[in-house]
Amino acid sequence: MIDRRTFLKLSAGALVLTAAGALTGCGGMNDRPKVTIDGVVFMCEAPVITGGSGYVMRYCPLFAIQNDTGERVILEPEDITGTFTDMENNMYPLEFVCKKLTVEPHSYEEYGNSLKFCLESENRVPAEYSNGTFILRVTYHDQTAVFRYDGKTVTPSKE
Repeated sequence: MIDRRTFLKLSAGALVLTAAGALTGCGGMNDRPKVTIDGVVFMCEAPVITGGSGYVMRYCPLFAIQNDTGERVILEPEDITGTFTDMENNMYPLEFVCKKLTVEPHSYEEYGNSLKFCLESENRVPAEYSNGTFILRVTYHDQTAVFRYDGKTVTPSKE
């Protein structure tokens, strides 16, 4: 049994550690897979995947943009594309189905739900082929941030 004084000290310590973690970004988008293009950082976390099994495949990752430049970043829907490749190497193109993304200078935007950031297949994906690899491509300033998701981890790269 701990006394009241020890409990208060432990509680204060936990509060300080929590605040320090929040201030330094621990546990935030900074630890997530990212690609930097011309001062703009694109970050992507493992997605929520729905559909498949005879339905349209929907790929909706948590996506964020950190704009460290002095200009506005605008991504049109055609700048964001993807593909799903099933276990039999059948490829299904994925189309971005949300509005354009705009990030003001020196700011951060997070797109965390299917209404803000989601890609989907044009056609239905047969149930037997609903497992595979997703590749998300974001084109900005003639370069492409690529996020490959194999069902377990997101691997970033730049083309």
